[in-house]
Amino acid sequence: MSTATVITHDWLSKHQACKEQYAIFATEWPEGAPLTPANIHRAAELKLDIDWLAKRILPAPAWRAYEEATAPAWRAYEEATATAWRAYEEATAPALITALALA
Repeated sequence: MSTATVITHDWLSKHQACKEQYAIFATEWPEGAPLTPANIHRAAELKLDIDWLAKRILPAPAWRAYEEATAPAWRAYEEATATAWRAYEEATAPALITALALA
């Protein structure tokens, strides 16, 4: 795991950031971005993947603490979306079956 106090374009490339996220970052911060609360909030507003960043910069104990702290929220999210996800899968299954049959 590497740590960084400034996220640069080179750092993102080295850590294999996806092209879409890289492009958003490069547009917002053409010279790179220091890790500040304001920049992290801005990144979240831009829908950048903060979890992806945290996995790469937080020391293992800090990452574990984060996962433990957010586990209840993830469980609530999964419970809240489970019914909708099942309905989506049931509604799209016939189209997927047809597409697979045509392949």
